[in-house]
Amino acid sequence: MAERPNCEQKYIFRIVQLFKNDTLGTGSYGAVCKAKCDQLLCAAKLLYPVLFQMTAPDPGKEHRQPFKRFEFECQFLSRINHPNIVQYLGTYRDPDTNAPVLLMELMDESLTHFLESSPGNIPYHIQVNLSSDIAQALAFLHSNGIIHRDLSSNNVLLIAGSRAKVTDFGMSKFRDINITRLATMTTCPGTPAFMSPEALNEPPVYTEKLDNFSFGVLLVQTTTRQFPNPTNRFVNVQIPDPRNPIHLVEAKLPIPELERRQAHISLIEPTHPLLPIARHCLKDRDIERLSSQQLCQTLDPLKKTARYQESSQQNMHQLIREKDEQLQANRETITHKNEQLQTKDLKNGELTTSLCQKTKEMQTLQDADEARERQLKRLNQKLLSSEDNTAALQQAIDQRDREVTQLREILANKNEEIHDLSTRVHQVALQDEQATVTPMKRVTIESLPDAPVDIGYGSSTVIGNKAYFNNGNKIVYEFSNKQWHKLPPCTNTYFTIVSVNDMLTTVGGQSDTQRYSNIFYSYIKNKWVKHFPPMPTGRRRPGAVYANNTLVVAGGLCDSKKIATVEILNTSNMRWSIVSSLPVLTNQPSTAICGDYVYIHPQTSDGQEKYSVYKCSLSQLTESQPSSAIWEKIATLPVCWSSLVTVNGHLLAVGGWNSNRDNTTDIILYQHNMTTWTVVSQMSTPRSLCLTAALPGNKLMVVGGDGALRKCAVATFL
Repeated sequence: MAERPNCEQKYIFRIVQLFKNDTLGTGSYGAVCKAKCDQLLCAAKLLYPVLFQMTAPDPGKEHRQPFKRFEFECQFLSRINHPNIVQYLGTYRDPDTNAPVLLMELMDESLTHFLESSPGNIPYHIQVNLSSDIAQALAFLHSNGIIHRDLSSNNVLLIAGSRAKVTDFGMSKFRDINITRLATMTTCPGTPAFMSPEALNEPPVYTEKLDNFSFGVLLVQTTTRQFPNPTNRFVNVQIPDPRNPIHLVEAKLPIPELERRQAHISLIEPTHPLLPIARHCLKDRDIERLSSQQLCQTLDPLKKTARYQESSQQNMHQLIREKDEQLQANRETITHKNEQLQTKDLKNGELTTSLCQKTKEMQTLQDADEARERQLKRLNQKLLSSEDNTAALQQAIDQRDREVTQLREILANKNEEIHDLSTRVHQVALQDEQATVTPMKRVTIESLPDAPVDIGYGSSTVIGNKAYFNNGNKIVYEFSNKQWHKLPPCTNTYFTIVSVNDMLTTVGGQSDTQRYSNIFYSYIKNKWVKHFPPMPTGRRRPGAVYANNTLVVAGGLCDSKKIATVEILNTSNMRWSIVSSLPVLTNQPSTAICGDYVYIHPQTSDGQEKYSVYKCSLSQLTESQPSSAIWEKIATLPVCWSSLVTVNGHLLAVGGWNSNRDNTTDIILYQHNMTTWTVVSQMSTPRSLCLTAALPGNKLMVVGGDGALRKCAVATFL
């Protein structure tokens, strides 16, 4: 049961469900996932489980900071209530870890995601509305002696892309509202690109106007849709030595913030009403910046201007046009479906009529058979009553028997025809049902920055909106915000990466001490650490997928040979099990989870098996014995050396070799109902053995592969 204390309004939830695999966002110490409180969908913030396993020689120090910040955020939110601050719903104890969980209202997206995903410039009235909402939240916080200290676009959440609320108060600080400036404090924990100069100094001395500086950075980001990227804070210059003016010494002089951010500010049109407000907020001296109350008083009149009204009306007209277009498209779809249904109804009617006709014919034959039997009985009676006509009567009986046999054969043929008609009616009904399945359609294909190294025959995974890739060496590369980042090197090589409980994890590989490693490393706090128990069989380049607290490891290389061994790890009790082996030997198969099924493409060079795809449900894997044959071969792929991936519940095979042993551009969809593969899109570059990543928003990222070792692209599907 979850309860909200210390507040005028109290919520009591009888049933709380946490959807830990449905992650909304991640941070250094925890993650936000979806939750359901009774019938209310909400957001739940919880610390990473690994933090509860950490120990330190001096309790209450560094390893306790996440807990203190989390407890502070819960207590802080329970005491405030404002329309522009994310609504607190209560706290809850996770039954799996007994850890506290913060329950909040569910928002649509962050301001960062909204700005990055918008197809064009943000309408002017939306810019004003979002800025006004953030300013109102700051005015409320500052009037109550609260400094947020970590105001950024990641900590501003939106509803319907038009209203904003401030969140994440784990770094906030209280101060006496009668004191104009805080005393020297520890380093301010906010995002550096949004921080004011006085908060970056050593030691930092600041007031609540450091939030107003961050607000100015948000104004520039909202109007330009570009993430802030200021230049260096200092410039090296030569100045006279105070002790000997004849000589020059090198000194660091601070660069004014407006100059550091000029490249970003220059993207705003000179007449934009928000530009002077942003420039006021970005002053180096906090006393020269507008207060939160002044920001509200400056922004509110903008909502009464002609530009604001015109922008609002244009946006409304645009929404109406889009709704009309959608309505027209829906009408056309309905008309097309009605025509299909009419055609099917006609066909069904014809088959039904034919079935009725055959039924009547069968009834006629049955009546004739009964009449023949009655006639046979009468002949038998005559035979008994008249010995003189015995021979003639016997001939008549034999003739009638032959006729009865012929009628029964005809009746059997009619029964087979009726069975065939019934089967055809069932097939037509099944085709009608399959016709309602909406196929995937490609919308756009966009080129991305090239990978920093050649990538092929490796592994990939996705955590949130970040994708990770490895080509067999010790380095894992992260792709986020359309940029490549290099992670610290891992201990092993030739491993496979997978996301386990939203942690980047390596499976197997080769180390200095193990030629075929069974060790797992997880990337936690910028380090690779051993986190999960070793698997029973050491191997290199295995296939690995994770879902529903189950990690499936299949195939790989062991003792210089391909293997078919499949093992699973239950991450709830941390126990390994050996399950049914694959039907073929394979080294680093392509794997994917779609629905409740695990799909494996062996990527072997052995005859026709290189075109095979096998599937098995997770429930069968967790319940089967090692000797049970549970792997089912599905429809054969038209290509080999392809990469499996799941996008929006659809199983896709990307790239590969065609029958001419040429790299292909095909993206192939597996039709479950018809058990066939269908090409749904074409990539711009032919490739095989490429790596794929399913990103949020129905986006498919394709990286490297034979024929395009560094080329990257993203496809967006409906």
